[in-house]
This record gives sequence, structure tokens and C-alpha cells, in this order.
Amino acid sequence: MATFPALKPNSRNFVLGNFPQMEYVGTSGVSTRFLYGASFQVSYKLTLAYTSLVESDIALLYNHYDGQQGSLISFALPAVIWDGYSNIPVDPVSYEWRYANPLTIEPSGVNRFSTTVDLESTILY
Repeated sequence: MATFPALKPNSRNFVLGNFPQMEYVGTSGVSTRFLYGASFQVSYKLTLAYTSLVESDIALLYNHYDGQQGSLISFALPAVIWDGYSNIPVDPVSYEWRYANPLTIEPSGVNRFSTTVDLESTILY
């Protein structure tokens, strides 16, 4: 299993997932929700922003994205991604991550690059 490059992001945005559910709306407009698998939340979202990376660091991200075949293959996150948290909010034993959007790399100065990486969680079975 591959691990995301150990690059500390300049900023990070974490969105909690929800429990898997299905909604049924009757002809009267009344809705009922059915919970599927109460033990796991799904679809955590994590956005990592990197600014002014040197070419070798941006190559690490690009090569990782390419090696995971975009969003096809899930991967683990290194501890540096959660720097500043006293407890990691997502159990690394139960969840992996995958790319939610294609990797976009932008120039941000002479030999510097910026990118925002959008990730979403996947459950390990």
C-alpha cells in the first residue's frame, strides 16, 4: 500500500463524513431515512493546500497521483498531514484516502509551484 508524500501542507480543511443512509420520500412528501451500517461514517473530506513547493516536492505529489492511477487506488496518510491535532480525527486503521479530484499544479513564482489536493475517505474492510 502506498503512502501519501510526507509534505506538511500550508493549510488543511477537514469535513466530517456522514453515516450511510437512504432516504425514501412518499407520495405525500413525508420522508423516512434508513441507516446502513451504523458503525462507520463515510465520505470524510480533506483538502490540503500547498504553496511555493520546489520542483522536487511537486514531483513527489505528481508521481504519487500517477502511481495511484488518479482516484482508483486508495492510500494511507502520513502523520505529518495531521500535525497540530492531539488525536487524529479519522482512524487510520479503518480508513484510507483517495483523490476526490484531479491534481492541478499551478506555477507560483520562479521554480515554485502550488496545488490543492482534494481527498475523500474510503473504508477498509
